[in-house]
Amino acid sequence: MLESTSNRLPRTRDHAAPPHTSPDVFLVGGSIEPGGVALDDVPDLVHRTRRKDEFVWLHLVEPDEDTVRQARDVLGIHPTAVADVVSRRQQPKIQKFDEHLFVMLWNVLRLPDESLLLGETYLYIGEGWLLTVQRGNGAELPDLPKLLHEAPDDVRADTLPAAHQIMAQIVDGYAKAAADIETALEELEEQVFSEDGREDHHRIYRIRKNIGRVDRAVSSIAAALHESTRHLETLTVGNEQILPHLHDLLDDAAGTAALINNQSKGLDAILSSHENNVAARQNQDMRTISAFAALLAVPTLIAGLYGMNFKNLPLVQWQYGWIVIGLSIVTIDLIIYALFKRRRWL
Repeated sequence: MLESTSNRLPRTRDHAAPPHTSPDVFLVGGSIEPGGVALDDVPDLVHRTRRKDEFVWLHLVEPDEDTVRQARDVLGIHPTAVADVVSRRQQPKIQKFDEHLFVMLWNVLRLPDESLLLGETYLYIGEGWLLTVQRGNGAELPDLPKLLHEAPDDVRADTLPAAHQIMAQIVDGYAKAAADIETALEELEEQVFSEDGREDHHRIYRIRKNIGRVDRAVSSIAAALHESTRHLETLTVGNEQILPHLHDLLDDAAGTAALINNQSKGLDAILSSHENNVAARQNQDMRTISAFAALLAVPTLIAGLYGMNFKNLPLVQWQYGWIVIGLSIVTIDLIIYALFKRRRWL
């Protein structure tokens, strides 16, 4: 069973959960077991695991700055790499330091209103140890301990395969988000080109925002993976079986980036059609208002003329003249109404 140092399974935190004050420490090999040590004793545990097919995994979710710095001191992480975690909102990247590899990715996280939010996952991959840091920015985070617990045994054999499993899950999240966007675009197309033309403009701009976020996340990591291919191939010495998976990860990221780019172009067409629909509806509204103004102008004009009290106005001296005038107004308005109706102004 997967447990943490506090003998319980770490759960995915939501926005109301307080930040971690200490990391979860796991001993990863054929299975994932609690490390059973304090943070200060992690270096000794790492030293012992180097003689076995195991590694030490430190997992942090929404940590405070002091915890991150303490983990840096214990593992000897380069200060520049830690500064990225503290400052946050860095671009996805892969950096090779003397003692470890640093990977930063954006998670695509879902909110209840179908909006997408970018979280951050930081991976520090060293010899015999792995440090992961997650930040959700108010959204629900993926459960990384559960992910590695359910992974094949060979994934837990070394730090790089385990890190690849996490990276693959994040990139797969981009593909799932792109698939959801594709479905939403199809629904929007049906609305935009339907006869009533009453599309949800709020949803259009929400999807526009989602596409932008996925595009930034997947494009950045695709570029980082492409630039760091040589570093990753060097690190696979002794783990050559993972090299095809790393190239597949790059292909998946590049393919999702191309799909998102096409979706952006498709949404531009939908947005253009939406704007045309809005302009057409506004034009129709103006026609309708103008038609009603013309219908009201006839009785207003006639009433204004007969309101001048001239003695020689037609029908003024006749006791039934008002009936004739009223019928004339109705007749003229009916003729005007029929003309506007034929031109589809009403």
